[in-house]
Amino acid sequence: MLEQFRNAAGSARLRSLSLVVISTLFGASCASENVTPTSDVSSDAPTIGSTGDASPLDPSAPVLASVTYTGIPYGPFGLWQLNKLLYGPAPFTGSHNYINADTLILQINAARNKGHRLMTAMTGGRTEKYTTNGNFDLAKWKAVMNTYNKSALKTAVAAAVSDGTLIGNSLVDEPETKKWGTTLTKGMIDQMAAYAKNIFPTLPMGVDHGPTGAQWRTTEKYTKLDYVVYQYAWWITKGNLGSWRDAALARAKLDGVKPAFSINVINGGVQDKGDGYYDCVGPGMAGKGTRYPLCRMTPDQIKTWGKALTPLGCAMLLWWYDTPWKSYYTNTANNAAFKELATLAASKPKPSCKKPT
Repeated sequence: MLEQFRNAAGSARLRSLSLVVISTLFGASCASENVTPTSDVSSDAPTIGSTGDASPLDPSAPVLASVTYTGIPYGPFGLWQLNKLLYGPAPFTGSHNYINADTLILQINAARNKGHRLMTAMTGGRTEKYTTNGNFDLAKWKAVMNTYNKSALKTAVAAAVSDGTLIGNSLVDEPETKKWGTTLTKGMIDQMAAYAKNIFPTLPMGVDHGPTGAQWRTTEKYTKLDYVVYQYAWWITKGNLGSWRDAALARAKLDGVKPAFSINVINGGVQDKGDGYYDCVGPGMAGKGTRYPLCRMTPDQIKTWGKALTPLGCAMLLWWYDTPWKSYYTNTANNAAFKELATLAASKPKPSCKKPT
């Protein structure tokens, strides 16, 4: 899932870009490129520091807004680019985004300013960044996580967790898939959770699973992880969401984690394999996804599957938002479906993604 994030094309490019943004905003001298601030920074981005010239990593930078959040956080993956919203935020109240250490505070402050909740992927990006010879490399993962071990980031994250702006952080994406090789286990993910909590002790740590995630390493159990995002797509049960949902909830209970849910609105609809021509036109189809035979979900599928899952988790997510999909989100019927889920999510008590006690 996370490899397709807008920001995940390469950490070196994003780090260079974010340093330029910080330099432009705060008068730093480390920039090596000439970038116009408005190209990547929203005009309503909050100023960090009381005088406007403090470093974004200044631990004395104050919390700039007071917020009160209600309901279940709800929204797409990839809604933010650095500290700029790509859509909305309405009807969405939350999102799941790749970020890095240089721009974490910018995104937290911008989200707080919008009354928007975040689930981050601090160690997101391409699989190759965290693998050696085709296997997950814990040392490489730790090296990226270590970039967050700064006093100002610890202060900012603690404040964001306390006021509800930051609800969780994903440690790894779809560990059940072959892209990680054979070394990644639930025990290793628990090690990662403990390692990350040494930096951010109050931040819930989780993992993103795809449709087969509840079937992964069923003889093992998580012991340190707080939450798991389970994502539904039509192909896993041919539309029988009830059996998949029950299996995911049972797995979460066995693993001792809070469940969060997602539906794959871009690639998770009825697949188009029937007539030899891939166009995703037909019963239960709403246009092509990213590749054969994947199709988008219809408004009815969004509502039916989304309503069945929204009340059950500590967050409700949609895979995913990017500029090419804007017309899908603004489509009248789809937008109405998204708003119905937003109303349902808002009507529920505010949950926590922390590990059940």
